[in-house]
Amino acid sequence: MSLDSATFFLHAASDEKTTVYVQSAQNEYDEDEEGDTGRRCDALLIAQTYDQKLFVTLEEPRRYLTHTQMDENSKEVEIDFLRDYEEVEEIMEEAGLAGMYNGSEGILYHNLLFLLMNR
Repeated sequence: MSLDSATFFLHAASDEKTTVYVQSAQNEYDEDEEGDTGRRCDALLIAQTYDQKLFVTLEEPRRYLTHTQMDENSKEVEIDFLRDYEEVEEIMEEAGLAGMYNGSEGILYHNLLFLLMNR
């Protein structure tokens, strides 16, 4: 029996998950008069480097996004959606090379494995 994505997300460690809001395809380029923030998408952390975290959304189509720490002394984070899969591969490779640091894994294989096995 496979575990559904929502349950897996619920039980994931808080530093391994995030929630983002994306606009639907039909209103992606239109301003919403009611100030709608978009559709909620849960995302799991799949890779981590010294200054970046790579997340992938749980629902189709999968979207990759990064949280980049802007300054070592600041908690300010820049969030970007990646459109080029080569950027995703670069972060995954860098995370793999980073290996263990500050008690964190370079790549969080368990989250990635879950997503691959539960497509």
